[in-house]
Amino acid sequence: MKEFFNTVSPEKAGIKSENVVKFMDGLERFGIHLHSFLLMKGNDVFAECYRKPFKKDELHRMYSVSKTFAAMSLGILIGDGVVDINAPIIKYFPEYDNENVHPNIKNMTVEHLLKMTTCYPYGSTYSAVGSPDKVPDWLDTFFCCKTTHPSGTIYNYDSSASYMLAVLVERITGKPFMELLKDRALSKIGFSKDARCLKAPGGHSWASSAVLCSTRDLARLARLTMLKGEWNGEQLLPRDFVEAATKRQVDSDQTGFPDAFHGQGYGYQIWMTMEGSYSFVGMGEQLAVCMPDKDLLFVCTSDHQGLEGIARQTIYIELMHHIKDNLCDFPLEENEVAYKALLDKCENLEYPLYKGEHSSPVFDKYNGKTFILNENNMGISEITFSVDKYGNGRIDYINDQGEKTINFGIGKAVMGEFPQDGYSTEILGKPGDRRFRSIASGAFTDERTLHIKCDVIDEYFGNLNIIAVFENDTLALFMKPNAQMFLSEYKGFTSGILK
Repeated sequence: MKEFFNTVSPEKAGIKSENVVKFMDGLERFGIHLHSFLLMKGNDVFAECYRKPFKKDELHRMYSVSKTFAAMSLGILIGDGVVDINAPIIKYFPEYDNENVHPNIKNMTVEHLLKMTTCYPYGSTYSAVGSPDKVPDWLDTFFCCKTTHPSGTIYNYDSSASYMLAVLVERITGKPFMELLKDRALSKIGFSKDARCLKAPGGHSWASSAVLCSTRDLARLARLTMLKGEWNGEQLLPRDFVEAATKRQVDSDQTGFPDAFHGQGYGYQIWMTMEGSYSFVGMGEQLAVCMPDKDLLFVCTSDHQGLEGIARQTIYIELMHHIKDNLCDFPLEENEVAYKALLDKCENLEYPLYKGEHSSPVFDKYNGKTFILNENNMGISEITFSVDKYGNGRIDYINDQGEKTINFGIGKAVMGEFPQDGYSTEILGKPGDRRFRSIASGAFTDERTLHIKCDVIDEYFGNLNIIAVFENDTLALFMKPNAQMFLSEYKGFTSGILK
């Protein structure tokens, strides 16, 4: 099999190694800490980086980038003539067609789902019915929710539309949409064999959010779309569909303030972005930014839930400023020293630490002592913060599940397991049988205040900020999670007194 990637120096691709370093430094300056990134000119990878503990071939949650995967799998069936893009979606689900179905729903076509112009005002029909992880079967919500406007008219980001694309693929083929996509296209360009999609309630693929694949896998699909679906003389994805998917199909500006990612238009589960580019976009900043005018591709993974709008804009601005605007159409003179500096930087990129002081005279008085908390939304009855002389920290507490411990580091990041049990793994809404991997660090932001950031880095990503303020034998406590459908127990304010 012909290799899909060639690894070259930035100079050979037409840009200085120093520019890639400046790009990395620019992101770090503004607090953007990517888990991984990859830069390609044509089929040449000229920069690739994985922040510890993330690894090159490790599968990473792609969140809403999953929508693009779902669209491409359906595109194969459209190209085969098995699915009619202009047919009403309900044609393929006749068991839901009855006299109570609104005409707006009956007139909603497959293409309307692809370009996010459903007739619903919701972010998803299943979220309109109830907490998504508690809805028994998401399919049952799609044809019965209230409509507000004709389908095919106004863009509205609707995750249930993406979900239904995969359900349609699975109904017709009898296999998960990712398996179809791998069988017909992705495996032929080296896609990870174990890449997959988690399941939604009801058993269908959670295609709106839950593809797991590697950074290079994401680059493979993105690069394949830049090649109009063709690789090594074989049309793996239908050319007409890829061309339609990667161009503006509908006005996506709902704010009146177009920016790099919003208001440029929307294709088929793909965002149109600035200067003729298009992007696959996932929560937390899973990104594939395709810039055809420069034959440039940027891919990254990260978790910036809670900072998404700012992070996304910053990534794009730094990418334009340091990379695209300096990319030449011809190779540059090799610079071994600068290239080695870039490789060393990528090789030694550590997990970010929470910034602040490593000790506090106020905390020393309460180190290892327990506080009894007032009744609170988090269900935590008592809590103890401890830090030893080596910077190893613990939060020991009792909540509704019993005794728990979160490990963290002062001046270092500490790997561990997030202690809450019962979070979903393979199937949303079904309790899993294991705990999620986590990494945490903390610091004293003033003499009274200990701030800890605990990141969950597993099949689900999320971050939990914990602020503890110690004063006069009392504790004030604040917890705030940023995560999709878990960590919700850890949210709120409370206070307590020394035990």
